[in-house]
Amino acid sequence: MNIEYLANHREVIPTLARWFYEEWAWLHPERTYADVERLITERAQKNRIPVALVAFDDEELLGTICLKVHDMDTRRDLTPWLAGLYVSAQRRHQGIGAALVSAIEREACDLGINKLYLYTPESEDFYAKCGWQIKERTEYHNCRITLMEKVIVL
Repeated sequence: MNIEYLANHREVIPTLARWFYEEWAWLHPERTYADVERLITERAQKNRIPVALVAFDDEELLGTICLKVHDMDTRRDLTPWLAGLYVSAQRRHQGIGAALVSAIEREACDLGINKLYLYTPESEDFYAKCGWQIKERTEYHNCRITLMEKVIVL
């Protein structure tokens, strides 16, 4: 598996947009598919936030992850955020998600970031296994979520 910058693989942006739209449109019903594609395209850069990484097995796109300035409009006091972790449905439970989390944490360190935040409606146990701590449980967009944080030390 190779993990690289999305900036080097812009051709996968439509696939990522489809994945995100199908997985998370219910969290942001006001967003169109075009909005999602635009937001992903903004992450196609290197060495600054927002930045996204993508994982491949040869030519097969496996998944993605990113760093964002903000991910919850109700928590603008917290920054930056790990966001958009997605592994293709047929390749889940193979360690790809954990590898992407580790890679984005290294990217955060390279950018001088020592603390990250994330929220998840359903993957609290996964992130806890990756060393993330619960900051709070709350509601966001009419959904129960867990807000988590991690001090990055590599």
